[in-house]
Amino acid sequence: MPPRSPKYRRAFRPASLAVAALALGLLVAACGGGGSSTSTAVSVPAIAGGAAIPAKAAPPIDLTDQYGKKIDLAKLKGHTVLVAFLYTHCTDLCPIVAGKVHTAYAGLSKSERPIFLAVSVDPAHDTPQSAAEFNKRHRTTGEIDWLLGSHKELTKVWDAWGVRPEADPNDPEEIEHNAEIFAIDKQGQIRALYPPNFKPAKLAIGTRTLAQL
Repeated sequence: MPPRSPKYRRAFRPASLAVAALALGLLVAACGGGGSSTSTAVSVPAIAGGAAIPAKAAPPIDLTDQYGKKIDLAKLKGHTVLVAFLYTHCTDLCPIVAGKVHTAYAGLSKSERPIFLAVSVDPAHDTPQSAAEFNKRHRTTGEIDWLLGSHKELTKVWDAWGVRPEADPNDPEEIEHNAEIFAIDKQGQIRALYPPNFKPAKLAIGTRTLAQL
């Protein structure tokens, strides 16, 4: 698929970490955790470069990646995982995030690298081909695994994670949504949130910490 003309450029505007953390606490309590979020909170160590939050079970993700492989987050226990909500034709922040991920991963051995899942927020245009092209452009082939699906399939995931892609009221061709990166430990617990302006070295250190939890 050829690159879009400038008129299709879409915005990727971050929500605040405080808002994201609050939304996360509410959605996990509503997803069958039982009791209040306070009663299930777990004290966690500081995760370098990220905002540490009370450990919460990651909401479900069950989608297909750019290679046609089914990815079920619940089956990735035993691995550290990073989850972000991106789109392949982004021309501003998404490439910056990808570049930082690539830099962070260069400082980690293959066994230390977390699985990075990029959940699409643009189902109409994100395809296996566009995902492959994005990864090739930003040298993240083998580092960023794109999760794709229909609008219905992706909406289910967005709702579970409290992500709200919305058209910019000033430009319907642009999309606004959460931009944080969720850091998940080997037990499937979300332990930290990284803002999109994270430092690659901090992400590398933080993922090593996660791997030891």
